[in-house]
Amino acid sequence: MIPNRKKYLKQQAQNGQKIMGVLPALYPRELLWAFDILPAEIWDPPGDILRANAHLQATICPIVKRGLEFILKESASVNAGYLFPHTCDSLQNLATQVKDLIGTSQPVYTFYNPKAQFNKTTRRYYLDLLQDFQTTLETKFGPLNRAKLMAACELGSKIDIRWLTLQNARRADQLELTNPEYFQLVRAGEYLKPEDYLTLLNQVEVQAGPVHQSNRRLLLSGILPPHEETLSFLDELSVTIVADDLLSGSRRFPITQLDTPVDPFEYLTDRHFLLPPCSTRASNLKERIHHLQKMISESQVHGVLFNIIKFCEPELFDHRFLVKTLKQNRVPLLSLETELLPGISGQDRTRIEAFIEMLDEQVSG
Repeated sequence: MIPNRKKYLKQQAQNGQKIMGVLPALYPRELLWAFDILPAEIWDPPGDILRANAHLQATICPIVKRGLEFILKESASVNAGYLFPHTCDSLQNLATQVKDLIGTSQPVYTFYNPKAQFNKTTRRYYLDLLQDFQTTLETKFGPLNRAKLMAACELGSKIDIRWLTLQNARRADQLELTNPEYFQLVRAGEYLKPEDYLTLLNQVEVQAGPVHQSNRRLLLSGILPPHEETLSFLDELSVTIVADDLLSGSRRFPITQLDTPVDPFEYLTDRHFLLPPCSTRASNLKERIHHLQKMISESQVHGVLFNIIKFCEPELFDHRFLVKTLKQNRVPLLSLETELLPGISGQDRTRIEAFIEMLDEQVSG
């Protein structure tokens, strides 16, 4: 049973837990844990966008709009400030607006993740960035306990290892989870305390062999998974998403297992540079298509489903190249566009059904 996000965070705040609202997507979670801060990630909070539109252009992506709408509502659960990682220009600009123009009752922090090309200089920059962020947090929350940071890194490593195990089990059809259940599990890490999330992951049983034969296997790529109704519709069509290339999913986990942490800052740096190629990190397009093709082969998928958030500039920049290359390699694919609204449209239902029929014809042929 996955705890309800709103109720869980409210209860944590009432118990005195420090909670920081974190905008997508990459940040040193272990450093926050070491300061006894629970990150509550803000991706796609529900509800209508009412006040945010007055501050943003119409062509800004809905993640940014919904993030600002959440901040303007002044959530009672967020009591330790807001963190804006440098994911894209829109989120970076939003950080400036919230901090210098709009204002909020909570402090605003930024974390400027490095962009490719990655080298020794970039690594040195990231180490310095971690230490600067530590200093910033210490001015508000007191000196860092290095033992706590080490324990946080060890806990984070256990979460990474368990998640990698479940990811591999998903590819091998060894999890008895529907599409919505699987992605609810993945996304629960956006707000659960790390020890609670690890307990949840450990409760998921990995079967000794395949529990069913997935004859319609898809790889999902994008920023976020589709709405739950779309995922349920795929279940109805006997389609299993066996692998993902999501910023809210596998792109935030190292592609290989790291050694047991020895030095926490070196460990956090190693982890960051072992993340998969991603549009928000300005990764080389050839590296990204190679990574995608490797996942397609290892997961034995029949096609790729792109879930594209409207006006998401980093993802749209990569998307054309990825689609062109996959088509040249005769990989079936379908691109859906979303504004993060609930439900599934009739048009998307029709397009998904037609796509699955095409896959069936190719598999049977």
